[in-house]
Amino acid sequence: MVLVRIIAGQMRWSAEMSDIDQESPNPVLFAGGVLDRFRHVCAFVNGRDEGDRFLDPFVTDGLEHGEKVLLLVDPAERAERVNHLRHLGLDMPTLLEEHRCELRSWNETYLRGGQFDQQAMLNLLEEFLIGVSSPRIRMVADMGWASDQEGVGDRLIEFEARANFIHANHQHVVICVYDVAKFDGAFVMDILRTHPMVLIGGMLQLNPFFLPPEAFLEELKGRHPSTADR
Repeated sequence: MVLVRIIAGQMRWSAEMSDIDQESPNPVLFAGGVLDRFRHVCAFVNGRDEGDRFLDPFVTDGLEHGEKVLLLVDPAERAERVNHLRHLGLDMPTLLEEHRCELRSWNETYLRGGQFDQQAMLNLLEEFLIGVSSPRIRMVADMGWASDQEGVGDRLIEFEARANFIHANHQHVVICVYDVAKFDGAFVMDILRTHPMVLIGGMLQLNPFFLPPEAFLEELKGRHPSTADR
């Protein structure tokens, strides 16, 4: 039955893709591909250098076109990230002062309060993205925080699925960056299934393994009945 739901979900998603050109007048370029209707992306990378190779052009292009960049980063690397962007030729003091580029630490976002609270982070996503139409936001979330959080896997997987309900209601771009060396294969496969677009092997593509959130959450309830009450 799970396989049937996966196939049915993919068929519905493919049908919706046929309307992309009519519904997405302002596509975004990323990793040599185009993000138009579907802008919740899972970027699987092998280390920081590979991630920067794809994300640096994405960030600089957005700023050059008057858009806003929001980076969710390791608090220990915040200063290094600012310095990295400065070396790309960006006027970071001005961008930070004007809030055109913002860096929020994991302690201010995913781990606010000392641990991951799924609902609190969903609320924060809404605060960041919903009701803000201009300028468009390019949000890049370094998900490395989860590799050191024991027992967080199922809650994070559910969070990524539920986040799609929020992302369906705005025109911003959200890229979740996962260093594949830090996570096991089963977790990576589930994370893959919660993102309609994926960067994998250096190629951006429509994700054939994506399962629409309603179907994925139903499947998750079967694995963990306690999620039915969340």
